[in-house]
Amino acid sequence: MHNRYKVNAEDFDGPVLLTGAGGCIGSWVLSLLVDAEVPVFALDVQKDTRRPKLLMSESELGLVKWLVGDISEPNTMMKAMEVSKATSIIHLAALQVPFCKADPIAGAKVNVVGTVNVFEAARKHKISRLSYASSIAAHGVFDAKTLPTLYGAYKFCNEQTARVYLQDWGVPSVGMRPGVVYGIGRDQGMTSKTTVAILAAAAGKPYTIPFTGAVSWLHAGEVASAFIKAVSQPRDQAVVFDINGFSSTVEQSLEVLKKVAPGSSITASGPALPFPMALSDDPLREFLGDYGQMPLEEGISNTHNIFRSLLDKGLISAESID
Repeated sequence: MHNRYKVNAEDFDGPVLLTGAGGCIGSWVLSLLVDAEVPVFALDVQKDTRRPKLLMSESELGLVKWLVGDISEPNTMMKAMEVSKATSIIHLAALQVPFCKADPIAGAKVNVVGTVNVFEAARKHKISRLSYASSIAAHGVFDAKTLPTLYGAYKFCNEQTARVYLQDWGVPSVGMRPGVVYGIGRDQGMTSKTTVAILAAAAGKPYTIPFTGAVSWLHAGEVASAFIKAVSQPRDQAVVFDINGFSSTVEQSLEVLKKVAPGSSITASGPALPFPMALSDDPLREFLGDYGQMPLEEGISNTHNIFRSLLDKGLISAESID
């Protein structure tokens, strides 16, 4: 699937520092950067390579320089910048919706204070190539039709932090609000269930997606490519964009999945997700240029086939399906 996403090593003037490297999108960023031979330092609260190993060989993983630290601690980012000599930062580290609800203080420390620490490190090291993950959940702060969550409030705070850092200190950034991300490595969070359904189909297990109605399908490789593209040149603004992939419905998506896995028993029930699902990627594509695109049917088919291969090799287990 990497041929859908083109990363040009000549666009980079030094190493990339990636926070949240062990997550789903982070794993795809690592894979794309290593494939393009761009030096990358991975920063996470622990060296957890379970998801990167689903996309990369041991030799490829060996090219990644791992740093361990908690971004909610100011010294973590400063030390990471000193060690890596990074000229670009891709900031993906965060606690997702269920974790923020379960522990609001921990969520604020990681998502809000951690992001301030990232911007502070960018300011002190004069970084002009910084991209960060906001979320579709940020719409809940200013859109009455969207469910407000602590996670969304934290992410909206990140967007405002970015604006202030440009205004007060000239730190530019590109923020993105991913919709429903799917693909290899997507195994947690309230919107991960469409990916779980593909895994269940690959494993021959019945599964019910716990929501219906409108849903976006944003391939993990596509959003990873966009984050990389955002730091492929210096910026001079603080901008934020929606990134949605393809708009569909759960019901239409199940029809696609049934074509890929005719014997599967995948259903859906429950209310629709309380987030906007028909947001346009056009403004982001106009700003960044081409970062690749994964057609919905191809993305579901490829994800299903890779899951089949990973199951056969014992690299993932059907026991994780719930």
